[in-house]
This record gives sequence, C-alpha cells and structure tokens, in this order.
Amino acid sequence: MVQTAPYGTWTSPITPETVATSSIVFDDVLVDPITSVVYHIEERPDEDGRSVIVNTAEGRDVTPSGFNAADAVNEYGGAAAVVYGGIAYFSNLTDGRVYSVKDEEGSEPSPVSPEDPNQQYRYANFAVHPVQTNLIASILEYHPDENPQNVVTTLCVIDTATATRTGLVEGADFYAAPVFNPSGTKIAWQEWYQPDMPFEGGLVYVADVSIEDGAIVLSNTTYVAGEKLEISAGYPLWISDTALLYTSDYTPGSSLRFQNPFIYSTDTGSSRAALATPIAQDFAEPAWYFGLYPYALLGDGSYGAFTAFQDGRNILYVLDLTKSSDPVQIVDFPFVVAQHLKQEGPDATTFVFTASLNNQPGGVLQCSLGAAPSFVPTYVYLKSSSAQPVDDSYISIPQPLTLYNDGDPNPIYAILYLPKNPDFEGPTGEKPPCITGVHGGPTSMSTQAMDLKKLYFTSRGFAWLDVNYRGSSGYGRDYIELLAGNWGILDNQDCENAVTMVDEQQGLVDSNRAAVRGGSAGGFTTLCSTTTASNNTYYKAATSAYGGISDLKLLAEKTEKFELQYMYKLLGGSPDEIPDVYTARSPYYNVLDSSGQPQMTIPLLMLQGKEDPIVPEEQAIIFLAKIKVEAPDEKLSYHFYDGEGHGWKQASTIEDALKREHRWYLENLLL
Repeated sequence: MVQTAPYGTWTSPITPETVATSSIVFDDVLVDPITSVVYHIEERPDEDGRSVIVNTAEGRDVTPSGFNAADAVNEYGGAAAVVYGGIAYFSNLTDGRVYSVKDEEGSEPSPVSPEDPNQQYRYANFAVHPVQTNLIASILEYHPDENPQNVVTTLCVIDTATATRTGLVEGADFYAAPVFNPSGTKIAWQEWYQPDMPFEGGLVYVADVSIEDGAIVLSNTTYVAGEKLEISAGYPLWISDTALLYTSDYTPGSSLRFQNPFIYSTDTGSSRAALATPIAQDFAEPAWYFGLYPYALLGDGSYGAFTAFQDGRNILYVLDLTKSSDPVQIVDFPFVVAQHLKQEGPDATTFVFTASLNNQPGGVLQCSLGAAPSFVPTYVYLKSSSAQPVDDSYISIPQPLTLYNDGDPNPIYAILYLPKNPDFEGPTGEKPPCITGVHGGPTSMSTQAMDLKKLYFTSRGFAWLDVNYRGSSGYGRDYIELLAGNWGILDNQDCENAVTMVDEQQGLVDSNRAAVRGGSAGGFTTLCSTTTASNNTYYKAATSAYGGISDLKLLAEKTEKFELQYMYKLLGGSPDEIPDVYTARSPYYNVLDSSGQPQMTIPLLMLQGKEDPIVPEEQAIIFLAKIKVEAPDEKLSYHFYDGEGHGWKQASTIEDALKREHRWYLENLLL
C-alpha cells in the first residue's frame, strides 16, 4: 500500500553503499588494432579508487593489484593507456612511469619509461608507431618544482625496447591527441597556448615522419586548422595516409559557431567541410579529459559514426566521408551520453563506446550498423555499468527544460528529476524540496545520464534540478562565451531563476525549500550563493564538495597551469588587472556585508579532499576559519578526506559524503 508522507522523509532501498559500489565508471575503451580485441578501463572505488585495464570479452583484469592505470596530466588526465599487439602500455598513477603488460593471465607489468625517482614526469595519450612498434608518441608533462604553474608540456617518444625517452615537439603550452597515419609516415596533434583552453583556441598540425637510427624525426610541420583565442580545432584522426578528420567550431561562410567535422588533405594542403551544410549542433565536447573522441570510422573510412549534442543529450549520425554530405541520423538512439568512440579494428563496420541511458545503467557498448540508407543499428552490451540492477519503479526519468527569463533572449537549460518511489506519495498540496545541482567546469554540462546519487535523493522524496546555466557547453560556442567576465554572477542568477520558474510556472518544486550543491566550479557557485550573490538568502542549505573556491586571488597563485588563465577570461582579467573584481566575487572577502555585519545565513556543508591539486584544501581551511571569526553564528559542518583529490574515488568517501549531505538536507530543508 502506498503511504502518504512528507517529501524528503521517504525510505528507499537505494543506499549509500548502493551508490558507491553498484555503478561502474568507465575511463576509456581501447581496441587493439592488430587483434581487434576490446578492452576498457574501469574505476574501482572498493580498491581505493584505482583504475584497471580489463579484457572486456573475458572480464579479466590485465593490470594487477598495485597498479593504477590513470594519469594526472593537466591534473584531469585521461587516455592513460593503449593496447597494441596484445600488449597494454599504460601510465601508472602510483609512480608516474609508463609500463607494458601482456594480455595474459598472471603477466606482470614492466616499466618502459625512464626511472623517475622524484616523480617529475607524467605521460598520457599514447600512439604506437605502426611500423616501428617499439616507439610510442606521448604527451610528456614535466614538473620542475612544486609550483603547478611551472609545468612544461611537450610531445615525446618512448622507446619501449630501451626504456628511454626523446623529445618530439615542443614550444606550445599544451598538447593532445598525437595520432599516426596508417603507414606511420605522418603524425597529427593538437596544441594550444595560454590563455586558451583546448576548446577555445586549439590548433591542429601535421608533420612528416621518418625513422632515422631507430628514432622518429619530424619534418614539414604544417598548420591545419584553429586560431588562437578565436577558433578551436581538435580530435584529429587519420582516415587514410593523406586524409585527416577533425572538428572545428568555425565553418567558412557561416556565422554558426558549433563544433562540426572537417577533412584535411595533405595532398592539397586544404580542408573541406564534411557536412554539406553546417549544423547548429556540437559534434564534440570540450576536452577536459584526453581521449573523449566523439566519432569513429567505419569500414575503410568511407563512412563515420558521429555523436552530436541535441537538446542536452547525444544523438548519433552516420556521415559519408567521401564527399561533403548530409548526415543520416540514427533513429531512436537510446543513449543520452556516448563517449570514447573507437572503430572495432581496421576496416571494421562496428564501433565500441561508453554509454549512459537515462532510465537504466549504461556500459561498454558495441554498435553494428545496417546497410545504407537507414543504417539500422544493433547494440550489444559488452559490459554493464551496473553491478546490480535498480528497480525501475525507483528511477526518476529526467525532464529536460528550456526556461526563459522575461526580456532575456538566452535560455536557461535545466533537467528536472521529480520524486519517485512506489511506496510513497507526498501530502496533497505539498511540493517537494528541491536540490539544485551546479555542474563543474564551469564550461561543462549536466547530462541526462542515470545517476544513483540523484536517485538516492529522488527516491526519498526530494526533487533534483540540474542547471545548465549560461556558459555551459553543448549549445555552441556563443552560449559558452556568455559566461566570459560573468563567472560568479550569471551562474548564480540562472540557478536561482531556474528553481523559481519551475516552481512559479509549473508548480513542481518548492522554491522556499531549495538547496544548492556543487563540486569543482560548482562548489564556487555554491559558496557565492551564500555570500556574493545578489540574493544570498535564496537557498535554505548549501553543500560544497571538492571545489570550495573561496579566494580567487589565492586560487590564481596556487591552481594548476591548465586552467589558470582560463580563469582570467571568466572573470574579465588577471588579479593585477582587476583586483576589485577578484575581491568582490570571492566568498572569502564577503563573509561580512558592506556595513560589517555577517551576511552568511545559509547553512553550509563543506566537503574537501586533502590532496586536491586543482582547488587546494587551503581554500576551504581559510574560508572556514574566517567564518568562525566573522560569522560565529553561521551554521557550519565540514569534513576533509584523506587520500582524495578533485572528485571522490574511494567507496568509503562516496558513502560518507552522501550520508553527510543527506543529513544536512534533513536538518535544514524539512522545516
């Protein structure tokens, strides 16, 4: 029998333990181009958060206990491994070295990069030379001292036969995506320079490759696409020895600024649009991590499978690459998020990818496409992302919303999850309390993928509203750039306005019982909601997780090189150029109002990793100390986690953080 009980008080079988251990996070999918065997990298929260390379078909670990197949290049990492000829090469996060391991039961990894006793070098994004297979191109990140802003990034070559390293390309601030053509006679890569991020001014280059005395030598380095500050090009992949596929947010003759695919010919030295007509959809996401390839070749490269963003989710196209053509959309593509697309071996007409659904677990998928013109797909689960199923009756289906403020032509995009539990209903006339989710980045986006953490709350009678505020990705470059100079303002305004509109226009949530929570850049927005926001009493509770940016000036001194000058764009300049802005938007300097009275009245929960290199724990420590002095009556709770960085990896942390957050809302929302 269905019970009537106040929203937020319901009981649910989705426990913190369920959230921590029943959903597998996949870091990458790998395909051996020689054997066509598929592998994936999965995170293991119950093994201290280490990442493991797994032979997907056999379900067998390739990397044994004690090894962590992950990297921290640009601090965010990604693309930590490659498999070639039955051997996996991977970056080991534990000591920073690159190892090789045979895909055989009981095989032990061996180091193939030079010794690094001081752990000054990091590697990622590997490409095996297809002829001289002992030579692997890699991103190399050198840390000369403890200041993360002094890192030097280059492209290098690792000789796995001698465990030595030589330089390949240098001079840019950052590099990504080195890829050889099929014969190994050419290489392509992406590079970019401060103050750009890869999705703002990424440049693609190609060069000729020769092997001299067993080493790779480059010549005829040639610019392909991209422009500093203005145009982003990225995700290069060779279709053939002379044709290079990539994406760019600029199409000549068009005012649209969306990532669309292009093809560069080394024979003609020019590019052409792969699409007959530009499409107002992003065919690639911002490269916060390495290896997030949004497309895969099919067959001999005459066709390609491409993901794109439409209405806040991924859709799938098939595109004829032999000419500029109109793409064929795959009907009823069920996966709201699709990443890490890889062709399943040379000339394969199938591809593999990581995928998420909005109503069931996703996983590692294989897609086979039928014949033209409809390309009817067949999907096979190679590995599910769920260790145990969740009853459908507890799954709240996301409702994407497009919201408009009066007089503002730019919409706010949001995703609403309503309470759902087969055993309970709310009292007549009561609206559910609302948890407002703020994504990180801030140039990122909240997806519609099923998330057990959100279901934990919705199955207990809370509503959850994710807000893709102005500046979020997935809606074109013009929308991203709305946040430039406005970080800490528009994100706060849009989150508050979204909750209000969903309440006043649709009556679906109780805006008088709303909480705000976020991690990374979302943690900054959360702290601003309690201090610098124009209406800093809007929410009734706040939770900042692994991203409690409180002092922007201090962050500019201590954060990593990758995002340092990106922050300048978001705020409108450097601390030296606009010191007043850094003060005005820093929660640390705004615990008191202009009259010297405490203005923090929102109960605040702060959760922080002690080893966070992106938002150091010092940000939380100084903010908490200042609150205790200047606003001693402020309701506070906080916890610092050993061994955790920028995001929770360990099962014990995931469980504890969720329990603390839940208690916080019970204490402060259910009034």
